[in-house]
This record gives sequence, structure tokens and C-alpha cells, in this order.
Amino acid sequence: MEAAVQRTKWLGKSWKFLEVTTSTQDEAKKWVREGAPHGALVVAEEQTRGRGRLGRSWFSPPGKNLYFTVALKLPTSSPPLSTLSLLAGIAVAEALRSHFNAQVFVKWANDVVGCDGRKLAGILVEGFKDRSGTDWALIGIGVNVNLTEDELPAELREIATSLQILLGRQLERFQVLGTILASLEAWWEDWISQGIEPLRKAFAQLDWLKGKKVRLILPNGREFEGVANGITEKGELRLILHDGSEHNFTAGEITLRAHGTPAKP
Repeated sequence: MEAAVQRTKWLGKSWKFLEVTTSTQDEAKKWVREGAPHGALVVAEEQTRGRGRLGRSWFSPPGKNLYFTVALKLPTSSPPLSTLSLLAGIAVAEALRSHFNAQVFVKWANDVVGCDGRKLAGILVEGFKDRSGTDWALIGIGVNVNLTEDELPAELREIATSLQILLGRQLERFQVLGTILASLEAWWEDWISQGIEPLRKAFAQLDWLKGKKVRLILPNGREFEGVANGITEKGELRLILHDGSEHNFTAGEITLRAHGTPAKP
């Protein structure tokens, strides 16, 4: 763990490493309520109730992957909390690309995927107030590092991947963690000082959905089909519908449809 935080200036300098926990999100929230500092990091070898978006479980076997949460104190004025999912996805993707030459992309709004669209990493952002009323963001990240195809549950083999599968070799997990933390720290500082525009530019280069025909299912169950066309200045998905109109969406579940025509510029 010490080596993992050597790359950062402040992120993760206060950390906890747990052999087993329910979820790093739960532990980080408890720590913040007890007085954790800005940038506190919780890492676990194994999660018994790891979760992703919409309360879904996250496959969390011991000794194979990375499961961690960073606790960040929000300034009084900051971009929308929803854009932190994109920030984390970009930070993870850029770290894995630059340090390990992994061909990975960001899938709106919470995933990092391989070029075939299989999920490599998931992100869960939660906002809450501490005892003094200060606003915090918990960014939980799970990265599949050293799982083999055979170790993935049968129901996940067509939709999930790992760095070992992508690169054909095992990686030192805490080296991966260190590169991600350094990238996350840099992007957080840009987010605070410059807003979402740098994120939008980076996302445009890493957007796995761009130009693809997709189906979007909203939390209320309504469905839309169209061609993904990047994100707005608020981090919303831009979707060009069949009639040529463009609509923006803040949340929803994305699935690919038949290959679509390129999106309008």
C-alpha cells in the first residue's frame, strides 16, 4: 500500500487496508463520519457485499482485483456531482492506457470497457453530508485485474473482462492502484479548477458509445432508441432519436442495438 500512494501529492495519504469488508463504500462513509481527512482511501482484499449502480452486486473475489473508495470533500461551488462518474472513468482509462498500454474506453456513465465492450471497471459515486453538514463524495472503483476467463462466473464471461485477459499477463495490483490514484488526483484538481470542459474533451477521445445505436432505459422504465452523440456540458448523454431530434439524459441503462449510422457532428 505504501508504494501505491507514492505517486500522489495528497490523495490516499491517509488509508485503510482491510482483508475483508462488506464494501469499501460502507467503510469510507463510516470513516468520514468519524473524522476522515479529505482524500482518505479505503482498499479491501475482498468484499462480501460489493455493489455497483442501482444496488447491483459486484463480483469481488479475494486476491485478484482492486476494490477501493476515495472520500473527497466537495467545495462550496463545484460541477454537478453526476460528472464525477465520468471523471473517475476517464482517470481509470487514461492510467491503464498510458502505463499498461491497455486498449480501454469509457462507457457512459459508469463503466470502463475493453474494445469489445466487455466491462473492466465499474464506478459508484455517492454524495452525503458528514456530521457537520459538509458535503462529501465517495468514489468507489472496482477494477478486474488478474481474473482469467475461467475464473469469471459463467453469467459474466460475455460481459466482463480483466487486465490479464486484455494484456495476456498478470499485473501487480498495487502498481495498478498507484497509477489510477495519481490520475484520479490530477483529474480532481482539474475538475475543481476548470469544471467539466477538460473532461468533455478527454471523454470525446475515449467514448465507446459514440456513433453507436443504443437503447436507453430510464430509471422510470421508459425506453428510447437512438445514436449516442457524446455528452453535454453537464455530463448528460446526448442521443439522436430516429426522427433526427436530439435529447439529453442524466441517467439510464444502455444496451447496444444493431449498428447505427454515425452521429451528427
